[in-house]
Amino acid sequence: MKLHHYFRSSASYRVRIGLELKGLAWEAVPVHLLRDGGEQHLPENLRRNPQALVPFLEDGGRIVVQSLAILEYLDEIHPDPPQAWCDADQALTPGEFAQLMDRVEAVASAVGRRLSRRAHPQSTPVAA
Repeated sequence: MKLHHYFRSSASYRVRIGLELKGLAWEAVPVHLLRDGGEQHLPENLRRNPQALVPFLEDGGRIVVQSLAILEYLDEIHPDPPQAWCDADQALTPGEFAQLMDRVEAVASAVGRRLSRRAHPQSTPVAA
């Protein structure tokens, strides 16, 4: 199983978390979205994924595009453990899981920015 992803993509982040929560073996295939006009537009990537989006998952000969579709696919082919870290009766749907990850990422980003400002306060310009 290969996950084609970009390290700064929140959709890719969701899928990486989902794969780890499932405990699945997977190979990371980085796709840089900015370098040389975007590696997603390279012929070898367009052959696999004409939408030129990340993430996309290769599983055998099957290609699954879009983070929610990938999470649903993982739940279909590997139902255990469910895509949640709580009891089975409280398991999250892939959509709920994605919303939760978006909120977690937003909070983590806000905290990271605040900590960065504290660690590196704006210096006042020196008058010439």
